[in-house]
Amino acid sequence: MKRKYYILATTILTMAMFFGGCAGAGGKGNTGGKSNESGQSSEKGGQKSEESQVTYEDDTLNFNVKDYVKLGEYKGLEVSYPVPSEVTKEDVDQYIQELLEENAEFQEDKDRKAQNGDTINIDFTGTINGEEFEGGSEKDYELELGVGEFLEEFEQNLLGKKAGETTTFTVEFPEDYDEVLGGQKVQFEVKINSVSEKIIPEYNVEFVKSVSEYETVKEYEESVKKELTESAESNSETEARENVMRLAVENAKVDGYPQALYDFFYDDMVSGYQAYAEMLGMEFEEFMEGFMGEEDIKEMVMEELNNYLVSRAILEQEGMTITEQEYPAAAKEMLEEYEYETLEDFEQDYGKTYILTLAVRKRAADFLRDSAKLQGVPESEYYGDDIEFDDEGLDKEESGEEELDEEENGEEELDNEESDESEDSHRSNPMTIDDDTVLNGEEVELE
Repeated sequence: MKRKYYILATTILTMAMFFGGCAGAGGKGNTGGKSNESGQSSEKGGQKSEESQVTYEDDTLNFNVKDYVKLGEYKGLEVSYPVPSEVTKEDVDQYIQELLEENAEFQEDKDRKAQNGDTINIDFTGTINGEEFEGGSEKDYELELGVGEFLEEFEQNLLGKKAGETTTFTVEFPEDYDEVLGGQKVQFEVKINSVSEKIIPEYNVEFVKSVSEYETVKEYEESVKKELTESAESNSETEARENVMRLAVENAKVDGYPQALYDFFYDDMVSGYQAYAEMLGMEFEEFMEGFMGEEDIKEMVMEELNNYLVSRAILEQEGMTITEQEYPAAAKEMLEEYEYETLEDFEQDYGKTYILTLAVRKRAADFLRDSAKLQGVPESEYYGDDIEFDDEGLDKEESGEEELDEEENGEEELDNEESDESEDSHRSNPMTIDDDTVLNGEEVELE
């Protein structure tokens, strides 16, 4: 079974890539007087209306959406979406090379001189004017040279060194590094405990059999090309659906909200971030201090809330509302997307109420996409210079990672702060900013 987590993103995805906390994990708490977008306190929460067209087992969803939403233009919307380029042999080769790198082994060599690509184990001590500073020292630190985890000047001084050697050198930190170390000259004493060479496996039929079900290199490469093509097409479809939904929400006027529904989304999101913080080995309060504030949570809740309200209003307007009786079939349609085999497992992780909100948004998005005037734009033109692919061949922007990398105010700190095993200030560790989430020197994969 899977567990869902919220990604640090300001845009709540409305399709197959929802990340949420475990619904139902705790009762509805005091959310501190939630307000609608106009800043007026909602007094309508939890009220049932005689005009409601459907009723649900969970009172959270029992309200008349017309009390809160006045739809604007939503049919025949003109939106653009990226048309993926053809997957080339170079794309397949890059995917395979990254897979080989992931399956590399490290072989310790006492006589080897450290070079880029090697992993070295080091003890280091940093001093400013002869005085050690907080977080500037570490023991048994595993550092892969050449990937930019530490400042380039720091790593350059370790190239060519062998296990057992100790070296002392001075590094001048960039002016804009931080308020403490920016522009400072820091002296480091570094002991090389070990040097391990990165041994990349040979790409052959034996490797193919070890990582796949295929018996030949040709079959495997054809499968990789198919997988990359399907991923690109899926990303393109998701972007089209998100764009048309986003425009429909922008065109609508949302005035207030049911307080119980707000509380549900709020509690669900907080519990998701609590689980995410636990996965990173952090206290929730520490996580919040490092990456976001209460207002960020509220803003994301409002985005998800408005998405659902507008989606439900559209379905009611079109006579397509998902009733309690239709729920099982609608939920089962999403099992494959969310990689579940049974509805019971799906409900255990997400909760029936949350799944129903997903089903509503999905059906509305399908309707909007089918009625929209879609304009395909070449992928390179659509994304410009911002397109980036992760290890799975997925566009980072579409997988939610672009927002994680850039839009939220904590990602650059996460890369460095959590790499310091003592959890001291990340800026007191001579590390540069990279694109991966790092925890105690190891990359963390988001589920």
